[in-house]
Amino acid sequence: MTARKVTVWTGDHGDVTIPEPVWCLDEHEGENYRQDIEHRGADMPAVVETSCHGPVPTLVACLVQRPFSERDRRTLVSLDLGDDWHELAAPDLDAAAAVLVEHAATLRRLARELRVMER
Repeated sequence: MTARKVTVWTGDHGDVTIPEPVWCLDEHEGENYRQDIEHRGADMPAVVETSCHGPVPTLVACLVQRPFSERDRRTLVSLDLGDDWHELAAPDLDAAAAVLVEHAATLRRLARELRVMER
């Protein structure tokens, strides 16, 4: 599928026309700098049901690509780790998923301990 084109106004380069990935949902409002142009996909949170606040989205992930970035122009996954968004390539994202699987085992162990305490 051919990417559509989008024109973004920038303060340093005027109108910049670029291909837009089909997964991009961003509105592409103007940017001060061309290097700040960003393609961003849909937010994909893990939703945890809590008794105090109901459903709470956490660990939000989305596809992101900055076509003029000085650091990295690849498509990456941006992951909200609570304090900030962190961009991860496939190997790093896979490693993060492994950490979360291990942590899920810890949460399940704590749930079993809590059930014993609640008796």
